[in-house]
Amino acid sequence: MRINSCLLSVALHLGLLVASVQSYAADAVGLQARTVAVPGRDNPISVKFWYPAESDGDLRLVGENRIFEGVAARQEASIADGKFPVVLLSHGGLRAAPQMSNWIAADLASRGFLVAVPQPPHLEDKDAGVAVQEIWRRPSDLRAALTALEGDAALGPHLDPINVGVVGFFLGATSALALAGARLDPASYRQSCDKPGLGMDCAWFEKNAVDLSLTDDHDLARSNRDARVKVAVAIDPELSHAFTEASLAEITVPVGILNLGESDGIKPELDASGLAVRIPTSHYQAVADATPFSAFSLCKKGGAEILEDLGEDGSICRDGGKRSRAALHAHLTGLIEAALKQ
Repeated sequence: MRINSCLLSVALHLGLLVASVQSYAADAVGLQARTVAVPGRDNPISVKFWYPAESDGDLRLVGENRIFEGVAARQEASIADGKFPVVLLSHGGLRAAPQMSNWIAADLASRGFLVAVPQPPHLEDKDAGVAVQEIWRRPSDLRAALTALEGDAALGPHLDPINVGVVGFFLGATSALALAGARLDPASYRQSCDKPGLGMDCAWFEKNAVDLSLTDDHDLARSNRDARVKVAVAIDPELSHAFTEASLAEITVPVGILNLGESDGIKPELDASGLAVRIPTSHYQAVADATPFSAFSLCKKGGAEILEDLGEDGSICRDGGKRSRAALHAHLTGLIEAALKQ
């Protein structure tokens, strides 16, 4: 998903099956990063781990700039005692904004989850052709992050291996469904830009002369199911139309599906209501007063105006109008936590 990537670049450059989950104070969230090699990628990626922490470590705001508020985390803090359910987190639309998943990662860590967030490469217009490969590479990123966590000397002993979930937004939600067992149909994917309402990135692909008909069938169709994942949560998933019916029907783990917006106002490209019928183990819910931008970081007061003064669209800092973004974040975290406990 390429939501106002130019706008986001400007903003950035301005400055499971869970038995029991214990809550932790917001200032008791730890953050460590690792470099992880991923099969199929030429270069390793960075993976951030958010977790319940002890009181050591350097408490600082992460991801703050003139537009967006930061998230408090203790850098390199010791992990709290105990074993914690794991969440693999993939927030799509982050080619220009790698910090937009911080809020949900920190919120889940404060509720007792150990959260792994792989950061895909930053892609610009010149990389549009390569971007197609992210569809099958991002699930591999999540799998590699879990493998790295399992073998990590400091964090690995604290994960609960039978309580592993995956949470995704936008293209990240597509990856979450892939780990649950959903497979893409190459023919359906190649037709994503043949008519409106199917693909989020079609205008970007057209601008950069990307021909989806040349996409490799083998990589698109391969299974990315990971038996270690016991529950999946997909928020505004992309490419719902392109999954094979057989693969969706064969999913056995619980799947929570969320759409951000009123049912008659959700972008067709993100409308996931049909998945509830096609995935027998799924539960669907729409958050009527949210928008896709509600899944992004909290904006500072005046953030929209700053963007508009720069000639950009300030709507990224505006939600449905009934609740603040902070209230929506709290609500979304609650829904995601409940889905992880299915």
